[in-house]
Amino acid sequence: MSRLGVVTTSYPRWPGDPAGSFVQGHVRWLARHGHAVDVLAAGSPDPADATRDPRGAVSVTRVPDRGGLFYQGGAPEAHEARAVRATVASARFTAALAAAVRAHARGWDAVACHWLVPSAVVAAPLTRGPLLAIAHSGDVHLLHRRGLLGATLAALLARGARLVFVAAELLELAREATPRPLRGRLDDAALVHPMGLDLTRFRAVAAARARRPRATPARVLFVGRLVPVKGVEVLLDALAGVAAPVELIVAGDGPLRAALEARAGAAPPRHRVRFVGAVTPDRRDELLREADLLCAPSIVLPGGRTEGTPTIVLEAVASAVPVVCSDAGGLASLPAPWVRRAPAGDARALGAALAEALAGDPQPAANLAAESAKVLDWGVVGRRLHAHWMAGTAQ
Repeated sequence: MSRLGVVTTSYPRWPGDPAGSFVQGHVRWLARHGHAVDVLAAGSPDPADATRDPRGAVSVTRVPDRGGLFYQGGAPEAHEARAVRATVASARFTAALAAAVRAHARGWDAVACHWLVPSAVVAAPLTRGPLLAIAHSGDVHLLHRRGLLGATLAALLARGARLVFVAAELLELAREATPRPLRGRLDDAALVHPMGLDLTRFRAVAAARARRPRATPARVLFVGRLVPVKGVEVLLDALAGVAAPVELIVAGDGPLRAALEARAGAAPPRHRVRFVGAVTPDRRDELLREADLLCAPSIVLPGGRTEGTPTIVLEAVASAVPVVCSDAGGLASLPAPWVRRAPAGDARALGAALAEALAGDPQPAANLAAESAKVLDWGVVGRRLHAHWMAGTAQ
């Protein structure tokens, strides 16, 4: 049995915590396939961490984040809103993470890092064996804005890292930033792949949806952090272009909640908007069962930042929920049958797409749910990531 390190920022802090749930999915796949896994993640140290594997296959060590970078609005948002404070907090967390990696790395046969910074940048010089560096979007855009993306990728390639980008546009941004002589090496080392899902639970959601009558009024669902890149204000404005009454359910929390609730008050009176706060996985599944449509209205921020591939969109596809989304970031590269797209930031176009989807036949979404298992199940994704990772040369 090999011992693997997983270095990350976000990781669930209690059962049902959605933060970093896709990292936990990766860790659980590794543990199921016979590996012992040491997870290093941000959070308050707790010897009785509720996310530890009771069989002992997974240990979780929390690295203190005293600057509040994670589990709130998100580190990229912190850097945009309070750049100096966030930079100082990042330096302190990076030093603490490096100390934790030094303390654990001697026992690791290989290491996987979720997010290029700080995880992969810290782990690369302090570890041996195959290194997998997974880019989730905010890290790539932050490095790009600061002019550090090319140098970071060059250092990782020199270490022999294997790279995963959760969306094609992230790899393209990386190629543009990489020094020309290294682009061939980047192409050889890179894989574009979204993270996986536990499809057992989403098959159950899809089966329950098949037995439910269509809601009146129709239910439109948004799930995500309430931060600028999610584009919730565009969704609220888009309601003006939907003639039939709808109930919009906004599930999530974040720094924009109060402003968005105020903006929702201007929605046409035929519509109802409900903010239900952050939700557990069980409550998310319930909302997916009840929804007629999921909307992901992500935008491109002024600095060029976009999202990767929001996990909730993949969960909706696997649950047979029709999806309307923008064409920003990783959403633009999803297979065309999976989603109905509108130009990012265009409330009028988004409203038209919502109206068309609500008036359409939901059956194609049910057919796609079964098809998506070939791409989204952790049983498939885990094998692909692991094969790519272990193709790296041990250092």
